[in-house]
Amino acid sequence: MHAIWNILLKNNGEARIYIWRMLLSVVLLGAIPASVSMVAYPCISVKAMFCLLGSGASCGLYFVCLARGYESGNFTTVYPAARALPVLLVGIGDTLRGRPPTLLGWLGMLFVALGCLLVPLNSFKDFKFRHYWKPVSVWIVLIAMGTVGYSLLDKIGTEAIQQGPRAAAVYCYLFFVMTIISYTLLTAIMTKPTDRERNVGWWMPGITGILCFLTYWLVLWAYQMVEKASYIVAFRQFSIIIGVLIAFLIFNESGKTIRFAGAVSITAGLLLVKVFGV
Repeated sequence: MHAIWNILLKNNGEARIYIWRMLLSVVLLGAIPASVSMVAYPCISVKAMFCLLGSGASCGLYFVCLARGYESGNFTTVYPAARALPVLLVGIGDTLRGRPPTLLGWLGMLFVALGCLLVPLNSFKDFKFRHYWKPVSVWIVLIAMGTVGYSLLDKIGTEAIQQGPRAAAVYCYLFFVMTIISYTLLTAIMTKPTDRERNVGWWMPGITGILCFLTYWLVLWAYQMVEKASYIVAFRQFSIIIGVLIAFLIFNESGKTIRFAGAVSITAGLLLVKVFGV
């Protein structure tokens, strides 16, 4: 689901409006069931609400920078770098919380990060520092910071609510509410108005929003089962392998050798985390 909603977003020409309608679709579709659930079974603590405020602001920044990046040139070739950084940075956050990954867990996450850097390339000759250091890299860094922010805060937040899928779903809905508020404010501050709303529509953003919600709901639920957020962030990168397969089978993209090597690196890293990361 994560791979599909990212592909739907990437292939749209007006990412800023698409993301806003995606977020709004989630908020509108989930308003009644979330409200009924919160009234009938209160499950969100004060601590969790503070975490939601911070994670929503972080995710708003993430989506603003994601939109700006997709509307910039050469973004799709360097975006996986934004997926690599949080894997290691969230591991540092876990360590600061007194939950350090094991040595082999760190090694596994390093393999995942390396795979993220390899999969957007066409050949091993492209694996150079200057390939990633481009004007668009500022959005990459901000995307990574936003990801680290909401990942760590949501790990803390999901530990402060009732355990289970229902409470995780309510938390996820409130996360999207906070995110659209943050996204709307930051978009007004950081971007220029556009007149291309008629090209976006509502159906595809709505479908993308549903997939995005379901994806992150499962992530939040998984946070409640695992002590270290960094391991969950690492496993989220498996969607990159799915994206690579889609690129090969549907879009017939080049660079099969290095992208296969990147996929193998991610898979090996995830096996290390799964088997030796406890």
